[in-house]
Amino acid sequence: MRESMPVSWNQRHRLGQTLEDAEGGVFNPHHATLPMAFTGPLDLAAMNRAWHALQRRHPVLLSGFDLDAMVWHIGLADPVDLQQLATTGTEDADVAALRAACAAPFDLERGPMARLLVMGRPDEETYFAFVAEHLVSDGWSLNVLMRDLSALYAAERDGSGLELPPAQMTFPDFVRRQNRMMDSPDGKQALERLAARLSGVGAIPVMPISGFSGHSPVRYEAKDGFSRRLPLDVCQSLGTVARPLRMTALNLMHAALHHSLFTLSGSESVATTLSTANRELPELHQTTGWLASKAVLTSEPGSRPDADDFLRHFRRRMLATLDDGHVPWPALIDRMDPDAVGRQSRVPYVTFNARPLGMRKTVGTVQMPGVRSRPLPISVGWHDASIATFWVEDEDGVTATVNFKTDWYARGDVEALWDGVDALLRTWSTQRR
Repeated sequence: MRESMPVSWNQRHRLGQTLEDAEGGVFNPHHATLPMAFTGPLDLAAMNRAWHALQRRHPVLLSGFDLDAMVWHIGLADPVDLQQLATTGTEDADVAALRAACAAPFDLERGPMARLLVMGRPDEETYFAFVAEHLVSDGWSLNVLMRDLSALYAAERDGSGLELPPAQMTFPDFVRRQNRMMDSPDGKQALERLAARLSGVGAIPVMPISGFSGHSPVRYEAKDGFSRRLPLDVCQSLGTVARPLRMTALNLMHAALHHSLFTLSGSESVATTLSTANRELPELHQTTGWLASKAVLTSEPGSRPDADDFLRHFRRRMLATLDDGHVPWPALIDRMDPDAVGRQSRVPYVTFNARPLGMRKTVGTVQMPGVRSRPLPISVGWHDASIATFWVEDEDGVTATVNFKTDWYARGDVEALWDGVDALLRTWSTQRR
């Protein structure tokens, strides 16, 4: 079924940034991507039928956008076949080819907004990537989509037939609900409350650290990054510390980031954006769409040298921030700095983006019947923050990935920030049991 409606706040902001980038001859592949390697026989005909069924099940994948009127057309495009890529026979070249195919732009006006890529390789190995434009999918949605694709593939392969239950609340339903909330007295009060609380910080919080170049204009595509691993024993010890404070190990990691930012910025007030899933309602747990948003979290580590005092203060600030997490971040930007809506940020801000283990378990483990799978080291696109941190929890610990703008920071500047985070977490894990 096709329908048209105004774009969401998130879509409006991202589409504006995309148009701004295009004027400068830049393309940011703002795609949600899940790349994997499968070992074992894969029935591509059955996979293609399942892929068609998935696109019909989630018509947001078949969206197109009127970029002038900022109108969203759901179900505009027809389902497309999966794309088969030719192998070169070498692993590095095949990964590079898959990465390039993942990063290719979508036709935003005509759609569709998703592609399925497969590449047959020697010894019954298949490279596979599910790619969706972030305009219609967030990270949580990839798990929902893969769970559905796996079930549909099993049914097509075995000829057993399958009728998946409809989503309780669709992404368009969520957007309509969000817009009604923002137009309501409660929504307007929440927006004013947030604007007042952040009057000295801003909706896009300026957070430079030592080494910040102040270069302008910054090339947003000029980026670098690194990943670090927090082992299971450290994470478990942090969990033990966090529980009496009614926090989690990931909350402590965010607190340590704030403390390291304080040390390297000289600012009494520290602020980061915190990614929120916006899936508190059970009827949204199986919804495909861009439900995630950001909230601005502030703290004052310098005025609280005692660790217990600081962490309790941080928890209070975190809870207050999450209470207003239903307010779309671009709506706050529009309220506080309307010229910044639909533009890449001109100020250096820092993000905290966490993917807890429980988030993945809520929608089930990503598996494809009849094959073994492993992740592929492929990522595309860049964040508009000056320093973007991503924290992915698994059964064996947490992987922290830090991306940064090289026009604003040298690698050593950002590694110093991480060193401060790592040292503090290890201190908390060993001295505060």
